[in-house]
Amino acid sequence: MILVTGGTGLVGIHLLMELSKNNNLPIRAIYRTLFKKSQAEQVFKTCNPNADFLTHWKRIEWVKADITEIPSLQKAFEGITEVYHCAGFISWNVSDFEKLKKVNIEGTANMVNFSLTEKVEKFCHVSSIATLNLNPGESVFTEASNWNAETDNSVYALSKFGAEMEVQRGIQEGLTAVIVNPGVIIGPSFFESGSGELFKKVKKEYPFIRLGKVVMWGFGIQQNSW
Repeated sequence: MILVTGGTGLVGIHLLMELSKNNNLPIRAIYRTLFKKSQAEQVFKTCNPNADFLTHWKRIEWVKADITEIPSLQKAFEGITEVYHCAGFISWNVSDFEKLKKVNIEGTANMVNFSLTEKVEKFCHVSSIATLNLNPGESVFTEASNWNAETDNSVYALSKFGAEMEVQRGIQEGLTAVIVNPGVIIGPSFFESGSGELFKKVKKEYPFIRLGKVVMWGFGIQQNSW
């Protein structure tokens, strides 16, 4: 069985869509509140025709749990063989540092510990581009770039790097795991927060918004060729 944390967030929702369509294993997803779960259901429904929505949505077993609360994770991990850890807290505000450490570091440590105990076969941790730094001699950084502690890293970056260290610890203890470092993720979901706010700005017809190699004009999105 597959376990997805952060299933009510942008990454988690779209991951669940793909798993429900292209994977035969049973799927379980964590949610913290019924409101968040209902939001996820609405996005799921919007992105799928009605018939497909019911077919794929019903494949997901939803379990109320919190990655920072060990007792709630015990039920979530029953029978799990693969984990996609997408849950996390995002903030660049220094006043949120304790919460960032609690959710991103301690929460990931809990996920790693349960995965080791339950002998999970595959563990995927969704980290962030924030943990990657340009080091001397580099003009482009990749997921192979090293963390640079001397750089002016944000509190968010510090917490995500700490989370990666927990996954690395798990690997040293025998966990088969990978870490991915996405940048800004854009897709249909919530438009009041996070990267979804970009669509609101485009709808207001700003001249353009440049995101790396993607340029948005007016209401549309075009792929830049350079």
